Amino acid sequence: MRIAHIADTHLGYRQYNLEERENDIYEAFNEAVEKMIEERVDVFVHAGDFFDSPRPPIKALYVAKEGIRKLREHNIKILTVLGEHDTPRRKAMPPQMLLDLPILGIGKVQKVVLNGVAFFGISNLKGRRVDLLKEELSKVDHLAKEYNKSVLIAHQAIKKFLPFEGAYELEMVDLPREISYYAFGHIHSRTVESFGRSYLAYSGSTEIMRKSEISSWKDKGKGFYIVDLDGDLPEIHKIDLESIRPQFEVSYTQEKDIINELGAFLQDIIGEGTSVTKAPILKINVQGDIIRKAELIEKIREILEKLVPYRILRYDIHFIGTNVPTNLTPNNIKEIGDLRRLFVEYLGDEKLGNLAFELYSHLWINDLEGSIEVCRKYLEEEDK
Repeated sequence: MRIAHIADTHLGYRQYNLEERENDIYEAFNEAVEKMIEERVDVFVHAGDFFDSPRPPIKALYVAKEGIRKLREHNIKILTVLGEHDTPRRKAMPPQMLLDLPILGIGKVQKVVLNGVAFFGISNLKGRRVDLLKEELSKVDHLAKEYNKSVLIAHQAIKKFLPFEGAYELEMVDLPREISYYAFGHIHSRTVESFGRSYLAYSGSTEIMRKSEISSWKDKGKGFYIVDLDGDLPEIHKIDLESIRPQFEVSYTQEKDIINELGAFLQDIIGEGTSVTKAPILKINVQGDIIRKAELIEKIREILEKLVPYRILRYDIHFIGTNVPTNLTPNNIKEIGDLRRLFVEYLGDEKLGNLAFELYSHLWINDLEGSIEVCRKYLEEEDK
């Protein structure tokens, strides 16, 4: 059996509120579907966050419907779990139900057997429901022993891969051991690691959703995995998507470096004769005490308009002071951890204190997208 392990497609997501970025998300999904059909997979496994919201736009539903239709026309079975983003508020209907998508494990582990392979799925559980999540996972080993091959599908963060307090729900010891392949979603960077009898994998997101994903995209690409379960151990094949809109992040410490080096960088990546087919997104970090910020911004704009007119979709300039750290280290992680307590004490409210801490941890490194995401999640929780 060959399964396609995909996650975090986030259909409907519109980065910077740009229509082009929303369409990029759809294009990546469509390309993934076509590649799965070409590879003749047997099962489409989606490990959560199919949609970016439990109330996706009509176009997102249409794109999903067409992709699912193509998969079913080629007799590809479909299994999904709900992620953090597309889990509905209160007890509303998930958008997947409109498309007759089988959702596994809402509130409990659920088993489906296909061609002798057992698939165990549990949809996203967090906060006060983490104890229930661990209890349900503890039941899997007993059930999995009845089958030669089994797959666990989940959308959760594991401490080993996201080691920040409040960011994860599980540790490795919480996972069942009798599983042939662990198909996880939630973390947007691709990861494969040997574990138990087999491999645990995060397939990553299918597009670059945030600035923090740029480096992992350059190193590992974006796409999905095809997993062959016919052998004693699964064979995992990384399938890269080619439709990803490039995003680049460059940093400078001196004004003269920006003027001299930015033009050369732009010519290298998107000048005449380069292979870039989509106008990229550019992040420019300027570190140091730049006095003439307005003048520098104007110079950067002139460079962009002169060298690569209409060939940059969007660019952002971040000014970073000399005393503002840009990278997390063991020392400043400890300092940040102490700040959570200070925020809670100052505001006199644990929920607001945690919100303030989460915002601070993103804003101090100029991660505006991450800050907006924190606010969105907070408002969704308040609405439940």
